[in-house]
Amino acid sequence: MNLTNSKLISLLDSFSEKDIKGFRKFISSDFFSGGRNYLIILNQLLKFKKKGLDKITPQILHSKLYPGKQFSIQTLNNRFSELFKLAEEYLIIKTIRDNKTEKDRILLLAYHDNKHKKLFRSRLSRSKEFTIALPECESKYIHLTFLDKLDISFSKDPLISEDTYRKYFENSQNVTALLLKNLFDFGFEFIQQEQADRNFGFNIVNEILDRLKMDEALVRKLYKSNNKIFKIVAMEYYFYNIFQNPDNEKNFFEAGKIFEELKLSLDEDYKREVYKKLTNYCILRQNQGVRTFNAELFKLYNDILKQNIYLDHKNIFPQTTFRNYVMIGIILKKKVWTEKFIKKYSKELPEDIRGDEVSLSYSKLFFSNKNYEKSLQYLSGFKGINYLHYSDSSVLKLCTYYETDKYEEAFFEMDKFRHYIRNHNEIPKIHKEYALNFLKIYKMLINIKTGVDGTDLFQIENSMKKIKLKSRESWLMEKIKELRKK
Repeated sequence: MNLTNSKLISLLDSFSEKDIKGFRKFISSDFFSGGRNYLIILNQLLKFKKKGLDKITPQILHSKLYPGKQFSIQTLNNRFSELFKLAEEYLIIKTIRDNKTEKDRILLLAYHDNKHKKLFRSRLSRSKEFTIALPECESKYIHLTFLDKLDISFSKDPLISEDTYRKYFENSQNVTALLLKNLFDFGFEFIQQEQADRNFGFNIVNEILDRLKMDEALVRKLYKSNNKIFKIVAMEYYFYNIFQNPDNEKNFFEAGKIFEELKLSLDEDYKREVYKKLTNYCILRQNQGVRTFNAELFKLYNDILKQNIYLDHKNIFPQTTFRNYVMIGIILKKKVWTEKFIKKYSKELPEDIRGDEVSLSYSKLFFSNKNYEKSLQYLSGFKGINYLHYSDSSVLKLCTYYETDKYEEAFFEMDKFRHYIRNHNEIPKIHKEYALNFLKIYKMLINIKTGVDGTDLFQIENSMKKIKLKSRESWLMEKIKELRKK
């Protein structure tokens, strides 16, 4: 028996101080503990945990719990198993206690099974009022359909009443709307997976969507309805079509219009997902060279910041998202906005990457303003704890060396960057490809500028057409134009 690898210890490690306090009260109740004193076991385990469980053997633990008794590994295993089950029970009860809809669901099922009509109707009415008032999200309508179904099944009338027919109709509308909403949502996800060459064979979602014909008239009916779940279906339909037909920008603006109307009533998690879809499309169009979407992306980012929904579920500002915000500020030449953004929101970055991300952000900003010396200052002594930081800093240094005619440093940095790429297997294949392609074109530019060999601009332009570029593509194009003018 290895105490450090125990399921019980692992679960207790995830408990907060508040949970430990609540769990103590929980196992002190005879109703849950069955009269056995589990508190002494928990307290002893917590005491040993502070000292380090790797030093505690099962024999030592047994002697503390059962002084004077013969060692029995089976006894310890039994108590650990029982206490683990009690810890799971505690989590279940705690979760139900903190979740009103789940509590109502269980209680209504109990009243339904006990056939207690008066209590069932009273609880159902309060639960429905509470659920209707919730922000718009999928879980709201899942609970509403559950309530309606339970309500319909409780009717004992020999003849079906008009009220029951109406409830059946309303339930069918919500269930069907949820089905369509999820179909479009899944379809949206699978389109992106296919673009990443991920295929799992027969896909019932795609098969249904390929055969589902929803004309504009039906979508307009959904949008104009007073039922918000219908409006959500219309919005998800447009989102699905955004990536089905990226060139048809109408889908983006129609989805955005519906979102703007619903925004204040949406659940925060769902709202965050909608913003993600809108920004992903803007980034896609931006990468395709459609510059008008830079302004759309900037507007969306500002909306997200104003509503304070930029943090992820761990309450941190995601690194990639932070970089995107900085880049759009730089692209649109919003120097003051970008500086303020870095200063204010960098505090929300994960602590382990915060310093590097801030240095990189300021370096990019000063580079964009042609303050190359200041840009290099922020990269002085920069090591980068991950490949994204290292790649960004290396590419930025190379661009700065080119602009300041520091060719010796440029050749040294190119060699160092190639060595890094070659020796770090954690770098995704596509990122390696982008980095190596940048180095290939960059070296050609340096060779022309320094007269090292006979490379000409025609060769560079030819090479650029044949390879995938992402890193500083616009900068490379700008340098080629400058050389052509000479």
